[in-house]
Amino acid sequence: MTAHHHNPPRELPGFPTELTFKAVYRFSPHLVETLKNALHEQGLSAAVLSRPSSGGKFISCTVTAVFESEERLNAVCGLAAEIEGFMTMF
Repeated sequence: MTAHHHNPPRELPGFPTELTFKAVYRFSPHLVETLKNALHEQGLSAAVLSRPSSGGKFISCTVTAVFESEERLNAVCGLAAEIEGFMTMF
């Protein structure tokens, strides 16, 4: 008897929906404004909260917005990942 352990694919909620994601960057003085401007240029009304790391080398940005589709979410995440200093997103 073999056991198969498959994690089912994560299902996204129905759209439109409010979602939050975090993006971590190397610290730069204008990073938060750059991110806010990029989101605004996409027509996205997003709340962006930021917190520097304890050593000040990195900054974590929490983005909360209403996304009307999975494609839109993917496009915005891709845009956030293109900003200089991007490290990771979750």
